[in-house]
Amino acid sequence: MITLVLQVLLFVYPSFFVLYQIFLYELSKTNKSKSVNTYNSLPTLSIIVPTKGESIDVIQGLINNLNDLEWEKSRMEVIIVSDDDEGYFKRLKSELKVPKGLNVKLYRRREDERLGYKSGALLYGFKKSNGQLILTIDVDSRLDRDALVKAYNKLISSKCSAITFEWNGYSENKYSTLAKGLIASTLFASKALFSGKESVGLSVFPVGSGTLFKREVLEKLGGWDYRMIQDDLEIGSRMAYIGEEVCASNVPIYIEVPDNFYSFFVQQTRWALGTGEVLRNRLKYILKGKVSVFKKLDMLIHLFQYTPIITVFMSAIIVNILSLFIGGDILRSFLFLFWLVVLGTYGFLLYKLAIKLGFSPLQSLFGIGRLTAFTVAISPFITINFFKGLLKSKKTYIVTPKGKNKVSFNKKYRYTIVIIMFFGVFFLIGGIINILHSYYVTGLWLLYYSSAFIYTTLTFNREL
Repeated sequence: MITLVLQVLLFVYPSFFVLYQIFLYELSKTNKSKSVNTYNSLPTLSIIVPTKGESIDVIQGLINNLNDLEWEKSRMEVIIVSDDDEGYFKRLKSELKVPKGLNVKLYRRREDERLGYKSGALLYGFKKSNGQLILTIDVDSRLDRDALVKAYNKLISSKCSAITFEWNGYSENKYSTLAKGLIASTLFASKALFSGKESVGLSVFPVGSGTLFKREVLEKLGGWDYRMIQDDLEIGSRMAYIGEEVCASNVPIYIEVPDNFYSFFVQQTRWALGTGEVLRNRLKYILKGKVSVFKKLDMLIHLFQYTPIITVFMSAIIVNILSLFIGGDILRSFLFLFWLVVLGTYGFLLYKLAIKLGFSPLQSLFGIGRLTAFTVAISPFITINFFKGLLKSKKTYIVTPKGKNKVSFNKKYRYTIVIIMFFGVFFLIGGIINILHSYYVTGLWLLYYSSAFIYTTLTFNREL
């Protein structure tokens, strides 16, 4: 019985999440909705940009990008909320060049005003804003010239209270293999979670960078909850509670993806922490929400997105230890073949998308492989952080370092690699022992799993 449970946890449970995303991705291809001009004049728009430790060049790049967008400048304001120290904030004010006609307001949250993290900065900016529409965007994100108008068209032609842009990854580091894998997987997930869901009438969650809100819905909710890390998931849960819909626009927003292991580690562990926290604090809002049962179920699946990684990691430890005592090929089952087919299908679709994005076959394969290995390797830390959020443990917020602002994997994080190396050796030994006992399926699976940890240990610093 215990072997069947382990097989289900290792093969069936993660396969369900992969199949669901594949299903939604394929549905996204049928979503041909187009926005139409249904307005006489544009409303006022406030663009809120939280920032901390970002380079002046990156912020300047965003300002220049926003200035080029199709929107009446007299009806647009850009609100930059800085959590930097006073000295750096003075540099921002003196060195940023604001184009003529663009209304840019710079605020710095003092220590006594600095409630929460990004959510708190968004709430602060919202209170300072005047726009009928609110756009949240990160400093490293960019929009096409007609993106705002297209998204607004879709917003007012739908019955939604907010609209999301479609995430398209980019990287300034053309040499990063990890970035190439992330660019493909980001677009795959974005199409599945936005266009795919909308094509079958499901709601989507807002995104932290690239959601256009109607002001009235934010006022109903009282803005963002500064106590929460994951601003998009938490406010999306509360929107479902009062029956407010979020739609997808199919309009791209270009998001800079991590191009090295450290940035990827910081981003994913913070997201896991924030997702666990949302589940703890917002589950009741979804269950009691004024949306259909199917929408509630889909939202729960979304919030459980990290659990396959966690389940596989914890089950792998049990398999590795248990195989030494009970004997037999624990993982030998047709479910193993089912898992291989599902994983192969997902990998093939991701590879096809990477090729479509312009990457060579080798770049596509190595990018997807590197991303997969790094994801498996950080599974112990994703597990810890998810449960930290779930159990109301002490939390910290670290901004994902990207572009010129990235930092080296310093001594503070060296213990991470030691832990990754330990699990690599742990699963490697288990795999070898199982193969020596002729338990080939269990042995090969453990060797496959260990390879991600070992590969990461040997290569983590090549893209710093």
